[in-house]
Amino acid sequence: MSVIPQWTRLAMAGVLVAASAGCGAGPDPSSEPASEPGALAIVGAQLIDGTGADPIVDAVIVIRGDRIAAAGSRAETAIPAGAEIVDGAGQTVIPGLVETHAHYNGETERAPRQYRSQLYFGVTTSRSIGSDPPDKVALALDARAGRIPGPRLYTAGLGFSHQDNGFPPGRPVNRPETTEEARGLVLGLAEQGVHFVKMWVDVAPPAAPTAITPEMRTAVVEEARAHGLTPVAHIGFEADFFQLADLGVNDFLHTVRDAEPSEAFYDRCREIGCVFSPPLTNIHAGWYWAEHPEQLDDPEIRAAFEPEALARWSDPAVRDDVLNDPGLAARKARLENATAWVKQVVDAGVAVAVGTDSGASSFNVPMGWGTHHELEIYVEAGLLPMQALVAATRTGAELLSGGEADYGTLEPGTVADLILLDADPLADITNTRSIDRVMQAGAWLDRTELMPIP
Repeated sequence: MSVIPQWTRLAMAGVLVAASAGCGAGPDPSSEPASEPGALAIVGAQLIDGTGADPIVDAVIVIRGDRIAAAGSRAETAIPAGAEIVDGAGQTVIPGLVETHAHYNGETERAPRQYRSQLYFGVTTSRSIGSDPPDKVALALDARAGRIPGPRLYTAGLGFSHQDNGFPPGRPVNRPETTEEARGLVLGLAEQGVHFVKMWVDVAPPAAPTAITPEMRTAVVEEARAHGLTPVAHIGFEADFFQLADLGVNDFLHTVRDAEPSEAFYDRCREIGCVFSPPLTNIHAGWYWAEHPEQLDDPEIRAAFEPEALARWSDPAVRDDVLNDPGLAARKARLENATAWVKQVVDAGVAVAVGTDSGASSFNVPMGWGTHHELEIYVEAGLLPMQALVAATRTGAELLSGGEADYGTLEPGTVADLILLDADPLADITNTRSIDRVMQAGAWLDRTELMPIP
């Protein structure tokens, strides 16, 4: 059972918007709903519940404690007498967003700010996937337990890569030389309390195309399973996908880029229920700010950026260098190929979640903002806005929870993580950034305290 974190309880005071009792007639005007003075009802908004179902245009969402008690049309959903009423007319409610691929890089002291930035943008669940030393694992677990502000955090601790030239180059991740060493390192992660075990099965050119040997991967996967941890693989090649799928891995980062998806690939994906989290935003951010320097004037983006990245992209000379780089065309082609791949696999019935690589070492993707930008790229790739929203809510939640999740959708019994928007994201996916307020576990958050905007 989820518990409202202590810090979010403090945010509830003074932020609920009361409306007149005339906002809420129940489904049967002749019967008086039971009095529930502790309940909250959002009335009149469009509801997009994250399941992919058609939106409910004039909805009632009843929240009791940290859970959704009822959600449906105004005509069919009773508003409890005595409930606090929020008038949602003209607005849209969506579930809190789920980020499946984040890195909280930099000094440990930065991480709490990065957590708060995600919450500001309505990212209420996030996975730190492979760059957390023990002190950051402990911090992530503090956020997960509600001891400090942050999303519902999952962590993989430090991931595994090739001992010589594997991704990420130069980073202090686990680089075992023997399978016995690898098994011992996985045990150490389990003792820290992590949830996943990450492997970089891709390598930095010009190395050979296999970073971690099949024997090493097998040892890591088997040991992870033995301790109840879920293995996750960053891949780029189809042969690696098939070998890992045979080991039971079905959680993949990035895209398969060495071959057109084959029917055998699609069949295997559907058979094992695999999910891909392709970080298209991290590719795009390598030149996005150079082409759109006006975005750097957005106060929310400036506040979310890490200072050194903001300073770098604010320099016209840096932007000119990026735009005049002879390799820029190849980088753009990589993004074009990756977006086309996403559309192909989704059309074939393969699931994608939203994972942006936010916080990767260059800090090109501001925390929280990147999750919204990924939705834009998904729609530009040809996905419907509803498909993109499901990828960022239910699909991500089911992936991180290992099956059915009690968050990520707005249905009776699920955790009340939601975003109240001032505009319709089905009409324009960029409207996911038109945030009026964010709720976490049944409590409204004070966004001005999460990320003060100058």
